[in-house]
Amino acid sequence: MAMKLVTAAAMAGVAFGMTATPQRSDAAALASKKSAEAQTQPNIVTVMIDDLGWNDVGWHDEKFATPTMSSLAETGVVLERFYTAPTCTPSRSQFMTGRYNIRNGMQDSVLHSTEPRGVPLNEEFLSTKLQTSGYRTVAIGKWHMGMHQSSYLPLSRGFDRHYGIYTGGGSHTGHFSVSQSFTVRHQADAQIWQGYNIWEDGVPSEDNYGKTHSTHLYSSKAAEFVDLFETEDDDTPFFMYLAYQAVHDPIEVGDEKYVSETTCSSITSPPGNKDDSGIDWDNRQILCGMVAEIDDGVKNLVLKLKELDEWDNTFMLVFSDNGGVGVHGSKNLPLRGEKADYWEGGVRVPAFVTGGFTEGALAQAGVSPYSNTDMVHITDLHTTILNVAGYKPESTAEAKPLDGVSHLSQWIAGGSSVDGVEAARSEMLVNINSALFGGSGAIHVGDYKMIVNPEPSESRIYAKTRKALVAKQGILDQEDFQQILTYVHAEVLGTATKYIFNIAKNEFETEDDDCTDAEACSNLYDNEDFADVREMMEEKWGQWKLEAAPSTFMWADDGPLADPALFGGMWDSWRDGDNTPKAQYFGMSVLDADKFEGMTAMLHHSTDLAVSMGSAMAATGGSGSFGMMAVALTVFGAAIGMVSYRAGKRSGGSSTYESLA
Repeated sequence: MAMKLVTAAAMAGVAFGMTATPQRSDAAALASKKSAEAQTQPNIVTVMIDDLGWNDVGWHDEKFATPTMSSLAETGVVLERFYTAPTCTPSRSQFMTGRYNIRNGMQDSVLHSTEPRGVPLNEEFLSTKLQTSGYRTVAIGKWHMGMHQSSYLPLSRGFDRHYGIYTGGGSHTGHFSVSQSFTVRHQADAQIWQGYNIWEDGVPSEDNYGKTHSTHLYSSKAAEFVDLFETEDDDTPFFMYLAYQAVHDPIEVGDEKYVSETTCSSITSPPGNKDDSGIDWDNRQILCGMVAEIDDGVKNLVLKLKELDEWDNTFMLVFSDNGGVGVHGSKNLPLRGEKADYWEGGVRVPAFVTGGFTEGALAQAGVSPYSNTDMVHITDLHTTILNVAGYKPESTAEAKPLDGVSHLSQWIAGGSSVDGVEAARSEMLVNINSALFGGSGAIHVGDYKMIVNPEPSESRIYAKTRKALVAKQGILDQEDFQQILTYVHAEVLGTATKYIFNIAKNEFETEDDDCTDAEACSNLYDNEDFADVREMMEEKWGQWKLEAAPSTFMWADDGPLADPALFGGMWDSWRDGDNTPKAQYFGMSVLDADKFEGMTAMLHHSTDLAVSMGSAMAATGGSGSFGMMAVALTVFGAAIGMVSYRAGKRSGGSSTYESLA
C-alpha cells in the first residue's frame, strides 16, 4: 500500500492556515489547491475516558500503568489546565456543539435513562460538520446525549457508523443498563427497568450476550473500523469518536492481569490511621487496572494506524469528561473536590494532544514536546478540530456562534510561555446552572476563578425533588412546585456560598489563610482588598447569566413507556418522530370534536340497529344477547379501526405493542 505523504511544510500550512502562491492558471491552481487539501486533511481521533481523575494517569501518578498514553503525551502537548463540565452529558454536549451549555439549555444535570430529553436537534454536531468536510465518521462507546427519539441517536447526528451504548453507563461485562427508580401514581412501590445496551449501526449487537469487558470491545472495534476505512477508501480521512465507558462504575476489570501484573498491584492506602481523602484504596487498585486496559486499547489502535501507514497523518486528542470519584478509587488530589463539583478536582482533568500530525507540525515549527499551562475548555477542542480539518460552514449566516476557540497555532508555536505567543483564551465559563438547580456554577477571568455553590449536589436536588413530586402524584401547580424547589435548595445547598481564588497562585483552592499573600491561600470573595476583583467577577457572572437559555430539564420521566421489555429487551428510543411514546394507544383522543360527535352518532345508530336485530333473532329462536353484541362490536370495530391502526403502526412495522404501559 502506498503511504500517504504529508510533508512538514504541508502540515504547518494546515496548522497556520497558509496557502501557496498561484504559479499557473486560476483553474489549474484551484485544482492543485483542492488536491493538496485532500492530501493534507488528517485523520482525527478523539479518545474520551469516563470519570478519569487528575491523578489517574502515569504522568501524574507513577504507580498508574499508562505506558502508552504517557509515551504519547511525551511526544505531543500535555494540557495541564484543561477544563470540562462537572458531569457526563454536559461535557459531551459542549464537545459536540462547541458551545457553552447555557446557549442551548443543557446547563442542568445528566440525562436519565427514561427521561425524554437530549441535546437540542437545532445544534449541529462536530460529526456533521466533519461529514460536510469530506470525513467518514464513526462513534464508538458511550453516547449519553439523548435517546428518547431516533433523531437524537448517533446515526442521525452526523455519524456514518456506530457501535456502543446510548445510555449513561451500565455493566461492563453484563452489557445491561438499569434505570433510575420510578413510582407510578397511586402505587407505593418504586420500579426500575433493565435491558441490554450495545448497538451496532442501529441493530442490537451479539456482544450483548457475551462477557467481554466494554473496554476491550470498544478498543477492538476501533481497530476494526480503521481497517475497514482503509479497505474502503484509504484516501478519505476519518473522524473517530472513541468514548470509553470506563472508568465509570461499576469498578471492574476484564482481565485480572491488568492489576496483578502491572504497577497497579503496588497501590496501597497511605501509612498511618488517618486518611480523610475519601478515596477507596481497594477500588483504586482495580480502577488502575481499568485505566491499564484502556491504555492497552490505545496502544493497539496506534499500532493499527502505524501498520496501515496512517499514524503520520493522524491528529489525536485524549481527555477525560470530568473529575474522578473518590469512592470508586479515583484520585484528584492535590486538586480539591471531585466529579459533580465546581472545585478544580471536578472540572480540571487530564488531557493531551498527540499523533503523527502533531509530532510533524511541532518538528516543522522547531518546538519540542511540552506541557502547556494555558487555559483550555472542552468547547475549544471542537473548534480546534474544525481548524485542523479545514472546515468552512456552508453558510456563515446560519452557523451558530461557537464559544470554543482554536488553540492549534498556539500549541504548535509552544504556548503562551513563548515570547510573542498570546494565549487563545483569557476567560471561560465552566457553567451556570439554572434556578432549578440553585444557580450554581463557576467562571474564570484571567487568573481569577469565581464559584457559586462549589458542591452543587445536582443528584441530591434531583432525587429529593422527584420524591416530592411522587408525594404529589406528579400533578401540581406552579406555586406548589416553587415551594418544593425552595425547600429542597434550602436543605441541600443552604445559603449560597461564593468563592474567588487566584488560580495562578492558589490552584488547590486552599482556605487556610496561613500565608502572607492572601491570594496564595484564601477565599478572596469577602476580602475588601479585592473588592474590585469581586465587582469584575460579579459583573461577568451577570452577563453570562443574562445570556442563558431556559433549561431543557423539565423533571419529565416517561418511566414504563421506555421499558426495554417493550423493545426486545434493549434500551432503545421509545418515542416517535412526533415525540409520541411508541408504547401508547390513543383511542378516541386522536379525533377532533367534529369527528368525535360523528362517531358518537354512528354508535347510537348502530346500537339501535343491534337492538332491533337482536329482537328479531330472539323472535326466531336466536341468541338475542349474542347477536346484539356481535353486531355492535362489528360496527364499533369498523368505526375505530383506523384509529387503532394509526396507533399500532407507530413502531415502524414491528409488533412491540403487546405490552402496554
